[in-house]
Amino acid sequence: MRRSFAGLLLLAIGLAFGWLFFDRYWLWRDCIAASQSSCMTPDGANLTSGGAIWSVFSIAFLMASAIVFLRGRRW
Repeated sequence: MRRSFAGLLLLAIGLAFGWLFFDRYWLWRDCIAASQSSCMTPDGANLTSGGAIWSVFSIAFLMASAIVFLRGRRW
């Protein structure tokens, strides 16, 4: 029970960081590359290529959740 909670928590955190990566970088990658510094969204947010760092956190937490789930399985 404890492992499944930890795995679900890690999965949720990984998906949240994945959403941040998608929202703050992936959708605007062409605009950021064209301006070579930052890009302003229609709602006034300033996006930079630093938004790509969210993918590192997302991958790390998703891998950690996979490890927790796989170690919890009985063969």
